[in-house]
Amino acid sequence: MKKYDNTVKGSSKVVFISVVVLITSFSGMVMASHEQPVDSLAMTYSFQSPTLSKISIKNDVYDQILLQNAPCSGNPGEPFLPTKGAYLLLPPNTKVDTIAINGEKTFVGTGFKIVPCGKSIPLTPHAVDAVPTPDTAVYTSDTLFPGRLFSEVGVYQFRGYSILVLMLHPVQYIPLTGNLFYYPTMKVTVTLTKETHENSFFRGFPQDCNDILTKIDNPEVVDTYQELTPSMLLIDQYDLLILTTDSLKSGFTPLAAQHNATGTRTIIRTLSDVDGSTPENIRDYIRTAYTTWGIRYVLLGGDADVVPAKMLWVEGMDENVTPYETDMPVDLYYACLDGTYNYDGDEKWGEPHDGENGSDVDLIAEVYVGRACVDNTDEVDNFVQKTVEYLSLSPGETYLGDATFAGEYLGDYGIASFGGTTLDQLINGSSENGFTTVGIPASSYIIDKLYDEKYPGFDPNNPWGTGWPKEEIINRINNGVHLINHDGHAYYDYNMRMNTGDVNGLTNNDKFCFVYSQGCMSGGFDNPEGGDCIAEYFTVKNTHGAFAGIWNARYGFFWSYSTDGDSQRYHRQFWDAVFGENIKEIGRANHDSKEDNLFLIQRSCMRWCYYETNLFGDPAVAFVNASEQKPQLSIISVKGGMGVVQASILNNGEVPVSDIPWSISINGGIFGFINISSEGSFASLGVENTTTIQPEKTLLGFGKISITVNVKYAEEWNGMGFIFGPFVLRVFRIC
Repeated sequence: MKKYDNTVKGSSKVVFISVVVLITSFSGMVMASHEQPVDSLAMTYSFQSPTLSKISIKNDVYDQILLQNAPCSGNPGEPFLPTKGAYLLLPPNTKVDTIAINGEKTFVGTGFKIVPCGKSIPLTPHAVDAVPTPDTAVYTSDTLFPGRLFSEVGVYQFRGYSILVLMLHPVQYIPLTGNLFYYPTMKVTVTLTKETHENSFFRGFPQDCNDILTKIDNPEVVDTYQELTPSMLLIDQYDLLILTTDSLKSGFTPLAAQHNATGTRTIIRTLSDVDGSTPENIRDYIRTAYTTWGIRYVLLGGDADVVPAKMLWVEGMDENVTPYETDMPVDLYYACLDGTYNYDGDEKWGEPHDGENGSDVDLIAEVYVGRACVDNTDEVDNFVQKTVEYLSLSPGETYLGDATFAGEYLGDYGIASFGGTTLDQLINGSSENGFTTVGIPASSYIIDKLYDEKYPGFDPNNPWGTGWPKEEIINRINNGVHLINHDGHAYYDYNMRMNTGDVNGLTNNDKFCFVYSQGCMSGGFDNPEGGDCIAEYFTVKNTHGAFAGIWNARYGFFWSYSTDGDSQRYHRQFWDAVFGENIKEIGRANHDSKEDNLFLIQRSCMRWCYYETNLFGDPAVAFVNASEQKPQLSIISVKGGMGVVQASILNNGEVPVSDIPWSISINGGIFGFINISSEGSFASLGVENTTTIQPEKTLLGFGKISITVNVKYAEEWNGMGFIFGPFVLRVFRIC
């Protein structure tokens, strides 16, 4: 959660049909008083002046207003207006009495027709086209909308610290006249009353203090917690708890040993130690481990029927607006340790009123959780082998600098028609849709865009089935790719156009990937239709595929005619955690992506996605950094003779390379019968060194031939030559 940097890192873009109007801007810094009485809190938020633009949806033209670092929110059909998340640390033993907002609103203009908020669309083929449509009752009103300056999201706990989360509404709108106002500054004043809390999860660790500082806007209040006495005495101290069964315990020993050898103190316990096997028993045991051992990470070592998952109930923002509701497996339940998840005692756990005294459930994690969905010792061995090998990699390993972005055609939804559009926001970073996130840096990674709309042969008039085939992503995984981001259609046994059999057939036995997919159901490890989900095939069913990944347990959601989709928000914040906030541990980054979006939890299907984005993998594993220097190879010559074609490869970069795949194809001849295709790899190539590659097959024939040489990290070479018998008489480059 990046609280202190509100610097604008880029300009926002929308589908323009007229020029953008930019009003004079202010600084975007958060300000706070450093001497505040314990009976109140005060925080002032400043906003840059809004950016206004025209946006076309179908045959309608609307105005869009954006405030940087104030993402838009709303219910379907309502004006889509900027909002700001406020995260305020409350002093210990206090509760909120009143909340007041003060500020002078500024008139922006009149006659604006603000774009309406759209509905969330599931990432399923041929989903209903939900064009954003104004709610007549709202758009014919002559009163201010939303008519309030804040919404109280809730008070949440983090390791004994209490955090008040608000959604501020700095823009106000009169729909009938089109009058638009905004607040350059909003002063939030919270009055407090005394109330003694049982701070059973306050440990007083320096790390906990450092972590709370990344989550709040008023760091000076942290000092007030020094008066608290930690409510436990550490018997031993560990970072990671691996919780599994007696029969699987020994298989996790090599993983624990690897962690212990590299400084992550790890302990393995089984359900026999838990004294029960229900999710409630397990959560209570994790609470005890948190307070007595000081753990920060939990790896659940078992599938849903081995180490049971908690099934939480979730629906869209309002069942009368979004008709999506279900039970889903949610490992967040084991991460957020405060309070109950079923206050009303019904069969639906995890409802927004199921926390203590009817408040929201706890949504800020004390510990960071991942799962190895193993059923037997073979699967434990697969998972542990891949995880240990990844943990043992050198940062200079070449493939660690490869990132593939796999985007599919989603349907006819305007700017949201292609997954590639949203995936582009994950490269370097983005300030789209009113907030800034840092992405995967192109300066350190080879960025590979596998997008339907860019694929040769894609037919925009017949988009279904004319994009990239599954062989493209299979080849990339087999050749070694570190990071994969996917936005496209999926199902329990289907992801990135691969089925479970395709995953079993992968051959990347020493170059494992990490996958983040927005697709539907691929992470449903409880699979109500029976069988294992494809995320399990990627991570535990074999010795290849992925060392870890994040997949959805149920529907992923996007927004038609907008790139501001619910799943996209978590995807953007995940990589912002890694590259913007330097949170390298995958479990911690996953939970941070949720908490950065907590103030939007009441929006559309945000709670749905908050619950379903489970981590398949060891949460304590940190991404191994790729080299700061990208490999740079060149095909410096291609020549032929004595029945062969050879290519010389030069490493003209600043780092050595290893295990580099290459291919050479030769086609043509007088009768067109020459068709040679050969591929291989060379083991290593030092800086400023050269190597030679050539097909295994002998070249025989007559006439002109075309030659294509493709080497990873080098531009493709295309040329032509002429042969007579077994000799290539001449070869020359044509492009």
